[in-house]
Amino acid sequence: MTDEFRDSDNDSSAADERLLDSLDGYLEAIQTNDDQSRTQHLIDHPDLRELMECLDTLESLAPSNGPPNATSWQTDSNDGRPESFGKFELLEEIGRGGMGVVYKARQTDLDRAVAVKMILSSCLASADDVHRFEAEAKAAGSLQHPNIVGIHEAGEFRGQHYFAMDFIDGPSLADAMEQGRMEHAAAANCISTVARAVDYLHANNIVHRDLKPSNILLDGGQTPYVTDFGLAKVFAAGDDRTQSGAIVGTPAYMSPEQASGRLHDISPRSDVYSLGSILYELLTGRAPFRHANPLDTLVSVIEREAELPRTLNPQIPGDLELICLRCLEKDPQKRYASAADLADDLDRHLKGEPVEADPVSFRERVKRWARREPALASHLGGVCLAAAIVQVKYMYNGTDFPYHVEIMSLFAGWAVMSIVFQQFVKRESHFGLMRLAWAACDVLLVTTFFYRAFPPRSLLLIGYPLLIAASGLFFHATLVRFTTVACLISFAFLVFLGAVETEPPQYAMIFAGCLAVLGYVVSYQVQRVRALSRYYEHRNLP
Repeated sequence: MTDEFRDSDNDSSAADERLLDSLDGYLEAIQTNDDQSRTQHLIDHPDLRELMECLDTLESLAPSNGPPNATSWQTDSNDGRPESFGKFELLEEIGRGGMGVVYKARQTDLDRAVAVKMILSSCLASADDVHRFEAEAKAAGSLQHPNIVGIHEAGEFRGQHYFAMDFIDGPSLADAMEQGRMEHAAAANCISTVARAVDYLHANNIVHRDLKPSNILLDGGQTPYVTDFGLAKVFAAGDDRTQSGAIVGTPAYMSPEQASGRLHDISPRSDVYSLGSILYELLTGRAPFRHANPLDTLVSVIEREAELPRTLNPQIPGDLELICLRCLEKDPQKRYASAADLADDLDRHLKGEPVEADPVSFRERVKRWARREPALASHLGGVCLAAAIVQVKYMYNGTDFPYHVEIMSLFAGWAVMSIVFQQFVKRESHFGLMRLAWAACDVLLVTTFFYRAFPPRSLLLIGYPLLIAASGLFFHATLVRFTTVACLISFAFLVFLGAVETEPPQYAMIFAGCLAVLGYVVSYQVQRVRALSRYYEHRNLP
């Protein structure tokens, strides 16, 4: 019955998602004036005709002589002339994000080039969107720094909220990085300049909270400029734009305290972490943590340790790697105290002077390695602990040396197998298959140890529930189900061989049932987390 309800819920969820996709497609067809696509949607989804007609009505209520629609406006208008928007002539679209779209424009009264940013959802913007948009203009409007994009004015024209800012004639840092990683001296100089600008923000009680390559613009001379203050937190004003526990920022560049929703822990050191993430990507060509799913990225930011930059690019100087890793510390107190301190250390590196970032201790290196490769660390830790217990027992009253060698050889083989599988799992293309193979080998070895152990063996059965629970840490339901089935088959095999006490017989059945229930519970929890992740991804979580 539970499976029937779950299948029903899954079918309902899938139907709702298809309905939303259909309505989104129809709305896009309205906004792009694609009559053919609109007609096709009506033909394909007659059951949604009333909702689609409602969308038509809402769109017709928008002012026809208002600003160009942010989702359909094109550079080359029908008559070839720039689109007029109040005192601005919109020349071309130069960027867009989750909430806003930016145009290159000419301010007619002063005859100068500016960038005009508007709310992407136009007149249908929610009150929260408008509040955040106005807060961005307010946060940046009072700032005057040579490396921060300045705001000239903010206002509303025929229902469309906008603000005009400096036009930087050049690509974003993200666009520039498409050509490949940056030379290490240029990367250090770029982040040093950006860090000075960010320190100016902090001096004005503002934490950016969304520093990333696409929010750093470069002019013709490769001078960087910080922009996009949509998520900036103004401490002096008691910012209330995000509720407690909300996750704000871009997963690949946000600090662990942001990723875990601990908003009260966000501070200038959170921006220092983001600067370290950008420096890491400039040096290595990839962000410290970036996966196909935002959930995997958030989990990595919170729990994992980034791969050492010099393993990805051996040309990186050692002290620059130390600077980068200090920015990426999980504990904010271990990072640079301010963005200015980061800039100072980068300047020391550029001058060839000793940097303040010190090499970590051996203990800290071990902790970082364990966070970097938790699966391997847990395997080796468990194997070493079990081997040590067996060795102590043998030294105390050992009598069967060949048997002891056999067991210790199994432990050694398990450790070597774990190291080999870890190397394959590191490759994203092999992750799924190798993870399943690794789980299968774990179950096989646990079963082998159980079979070869001296009776009574019942206490060793805890190995099967442990493997099932551990498989859930990877947030892949398929892996959990595979591990559960493998454990059940192995347990049945042991029962068949008589390695498990079967008197009374119902005990074995109860244990098998508990394994199945545990696998179902862990798999269900993983599916719930995945569903929440897809929900927030669909809602364009920043």
